Amino acid sequence: MPKYLITVSGEIPLRSHRTRPRFYRRLIDNIEDAVEREGGKLIKSEILEAKILLESDREVGVLLAHIFGVHRVGRVLEYEFRDLKDLAEWVAKSSIERVRGKKFAVRVKRSGKHSFTSMDVAREVGSLLKPYSTGVDLENPEIVVEVEVRGNKVFLYEDSLRGPGGLPIGVEGCALVLFSGGFDSPVASWFTAKRGVFVDFLHFILGSTESTYYAFKIAQELACRWLYGYRPKFLIVDFRDVVAEVSKKVDWSYRQIALRALMYIAASKLAEKLNYDVLVTGESIGQTSSQTLRNLSSIERAVNLSKPILRPLLGFDKEEIIEYSRRIGLYDLSSRVFEACAIAPTRVATSASREDVLRELEKIDLNVLYKVLEAVRVYDLLASKPEEVVPESDLEIDFIPEDALVIDMRNPESRRIKPIENATPMGEVVWSTIPRDKVIVLICKTGSASLLMAKTLREKGFKAYSYRGGALAYFKKACRVQ
Repeated sequence: MPKYLITVSGEIPLRSHRTRPRFYRRLIDNIEDAVEREGGKLIKSEILEAKILLESDREVGVLLAHIFGVHRVGRVLEYEFRDLKDLAEWVAKSSIERVRGKKFAVRVKRSGKHSFTSMDVAREVGSLLKPYSTGVDLENPEIVVEVEVRGNKVFLYEDSLRGPGGLPIGVEGCALVLFSGGFDSPVASWFTAKRGVFVDFLHFILGSTESTYYAFKIAQELACRWLYGYRPKFLIVDFRDVVAEVSKKVDWSYRQIALRALMYIAASKLAEKLNYDVLVTGESIGQTSSQTLRNLSSIERAVNLSKPILRPLLGFDKEEIIEYSRRIGLYDLSSRVFEACAIAPTRVATSASREDVLRELEKIDLNVLYKVLEAVRVYDLLASKPEEVVPESDLEIDFIPEDALVIDMRNPESRRIKPIENATPMGEVVWSTIPRDKVIVLICKTGSASLLMAKTLREKGFKAYSYRGGALAYFKKACRVQ
């Protein structure tokens, strides 16, 4: 069974003796959840000084390096020694093949009372290994023999990975993240979770449901890669009626600001109802016109929220955020999201006052907002599929979900000249073999015939959608993406 020696985040051992055990327990619980999600089992966990010794039924080193609260994880061999000679001989015997024909160095850490020093261990091990190597090189070794001595046990590192640090998720309350799925909000979510916070996600549908589909996939990827110890939730509010209300009644230069204020209000009400401690956004000062310091300040003072807003990325520039997106493994998905927040055709006011915000919000019928909040949908990120988040009330969509059945309704000549990728001709579909929960996307030339067909299939219980704009829109979008 593989064994791992985890060095916990440096903040954890500094906690008081009353608080520290809770942090260790939470970290071990999160580790156990992570291993079980991968189908494994934690055989043993032992808390040492600033360390945790683990034994599992499978290799989990990479997994452990994705758990907040872990500073470093090393796969180790363990041995109970009698004296310095016994210790050195065991380490040397276990390391001969690694150093054979290479320059090496021995690094030793020691904890506890011993009759020897760390330098004594390094010297003894080095002298035993030197005949098998090309020599000792303390400055630029090809191989580092890393040894940790604790009491009467010695641990020999076979390899090690750096963890994310931070605090174990679950020691610092709950946050609701306003989540578009672009680059900013996922990175803000990651930084919030890194500080020991349970994070759930709130997504507003502002336009195309394609953004919703990919936002869910990004949140799901984030949850599967990094969020252990609980079951993250994804909340969806269809905000399109609110967007229409803003577009109709608010002055052009204040539309972005009013929309942001209304999203704050909606998020705060949900957070209050569902017992979240704080809201989190991916806002960064000055990144967009509506995110100037003056605008953010005026909006918050105008809406007078019951929950505070945290902005982990406040001082980040876009390049830094994108780099973090790459590092946490979300860049490819986030780059596919079109953030549909821009509803103002002219320049956005960059220095709105509190009075400006209040004046524009007074034009809004807040009953529209309250109505959409009543229809909030909540999904378990670990148990739901991305296609489930596309509203069934929408008969038309402008993207093709993964694993959808694409049906080409065009004539044979059109299909031959310009084929649609992975599409099945209408005449070849065997309807009796299609599950009722299978997403079906119908594509005709212009979108008219497919819309009628989608309505017919819905009446028969199929989860059918028409591709908005038909093949003309499909190929136009394909060219734009390329």
